[in-house]
Amino acid sequence: MTALLLGIDIGTTGVRAAVFDPRGTMLTEATEPCPHQAPAPGRAEADAEGWWRAVQTVCGRLRHAGALSAVDAVGVTGQAPTAVLVDDAMRPLRPAILWLDVRADGEARAIDAALGPGRAEAIGGNRMHAYFLGPKLAWLRAHEPQVLDRAALVLQSHALVAMRLTGEAACDPSTAMLCAPLFDARAGSWSEPGASAVGVPLRLLPRVMPAHQVLGRVTREAAGATGLAEGTPVVAGGGDFASSALGAGVIEEGEACLMLGTAGNLLLPMKQPRFDSRLLNSHHVGCDRWLALGGTLCGAALEWFRRACAPGATWEELEAEAAAVDVGAGGVVMLPYLQSERTPIWDERARGAFSGLALTHGRGHLFRALLEGIALGFRDCLAVAEESGTRLASVVAANGAGKSPLLRQILADALGVPLTWSSGGGATVAGAALLAGIGTGVVAGATAGRAWHEAQPGAQRHDPDPRSHVRLDEVLQRRRALYAAESAARQV
Repeated sequence: MTALLLGIDIGTTGVRAAVFDPRGTMLTEATEPCPHQAPAPGRAEADAEGWWRAVQTVCGRLRHAGALSAVDAVGVTGQAPTAVLVDDAMRPLRPAILWLDVRADGEARAIDAALGPGRAEAIGGNRMHAYFLGPKLAWLRAHEPQVLDRAALVLQSHALVAMRLTGEAACDPSTAMLCAPLFDARAGSWSEPGASAVGVPLRLLPRVMPAHQVLGRVTREAAGATGLAEGTPVVAGGGDFASSALGAGVIEEGEACLMLGTAGNLLLPMKQPRFDSRLLNSHHVGCDRWLALGGTLCGAALEWFRRACAPGATWEELEAEAAAVDVGAGGVVMLPYLQSERTPIWDERARGAFSGLALTHGRGHLFRALLEGIALGFRDCLAVAEESGTRLASVVAANGAGKSPLLRQILADALGVPLTWSSGGGATVAGAALLAGIGTGVVAGATAGRAWHEAQPGAQRHDPDPRSHVRLDEVLQRRRALYAAESAARQV
C-alpha cells in the first residue's frame, strides 16, 4: 500500500489537517475554526486546549473520509512564538499568549538593558521586542508569577499538539530562534545568560531537535482521541512560516515564499545566516538552511477592513472595486500598522492610517491602498535584505490571502519579480506532511517540496509590470515619509 502522510497546522484562526501521498497529492483535508481573543489593546490570547479539541475534530472528519487509518507518519506545525505553559499533566495553566501580543514592551526594554548593548542580538540573532517569547515570559514573571512557578514546560503551539500525540516534548530551531533571547542561535542550544535576563529557569524549556526528527509515536490514549493508529511516528515539527516555505518548494537563495495568512511573511532562504536585526532571523525546516523573514499583517488586516469599512460586502465585490482603481490608489497611502509593526521598523506603538483622502475617493480606493500597503511592507523588507546581497529572482505565494488575483499582481509589481500561486496548494500543511515524510524516509528530502508544489493543480503566474513597479516604489517613498512624520509627532 502507498504510504500516506498527515500534516496538521495550528494557525492563528484555526486548525487545518490534510493527508498527502508521497508524490504530494492532497487526498483530503479538514479545517476547524479556533479564533483568538483580544482581552485588552495589544493583547492576543487563545485557548490552547481548544487547539487539541480542534485536532480531534479534524482528525474525526478525515477518519470519516477513510483517509486516516492508512497514515504512516504525522507532522505538526504552528504559529510562533507562543507562550503555552503546561503543568506536569500537560494541561495549559492559562490562555496561550500569541505572537500577535505586544504587551511586554517594557519587559523587552528591561531585558535589553540587563544583557547590555547588542548582547541580545549576539545571542539569538534577533533584537529584543515584545513579539519574542523572552519578554512574554518576563511579563508573566512580573504579573503572574504563580503561573510560572507551577509550570513544568513552556511549549509552542505545535509542540503542545505533538506532546498530546506522543507524550514527548521538543522545540525545533525554527521556533527556538523566536524565543529570543533564550536561544543561542550559533550554538543551537538554550542560553543561560538569556534565561537569566528573562528570569526563567532553563528547566522550563524543552529539548531542541530538528523539525523532521521523529519525536515519538502516537500513544494509545491519543489513538483513541484522534483515530490515528497507535504507534504512528510523529516528527517534532516546527514553525508554520518555515513549513510554508518547505511546502512551497522554497529552500534555495534567490527564491522566496510569501506566506499570506493572518500574518504575512516574506521568507528568504540563506545558506549562511546574516542576522540583520531589522528582519526576523530563524532557521528553515527539513534542510540545512537559514531564513530571513519580513513580516507584516495580511489576512488580519483584510478581515479588519471588511468588518470596519465594508460590512456585508463580499471579497469579490471589494476586489472588483479595487481593481477599477489605478496603481497608486488615487493618491491614497495606507500604513497597515494595525497591531503595531515588526519588520523593518520594530515599532510597538505604530498605528494604521490612511492619508491623502478626498471627496473623490471611495471604498475601492481604500481597499486598493490597503492591498498596496501590505505589498509595500514586503518590498520594504526586501530592500533591507538586498543591502546584504540578496538578489530575488522569483517568489511563490501560499495560503489563504493568495486567493486574490489582484493582491498577487500587486505583490509581483511591488517586489519586481515573477510570482506563482497554486489553487490546489496547501503549503503549510504540505510542509508539515513533508517533515513527516523526510523524518521517516517516505520522501527523499527537502527537495521533494519543489516537486510537490509543481504537481499541484491550478498554477498561475504573475509577471511584474515595470511601470507599476516604478509607481509603487514612489508610493513606498511617500509611505516612509508618512511614517517618519507620524513617529516624530508621537515624540512631541
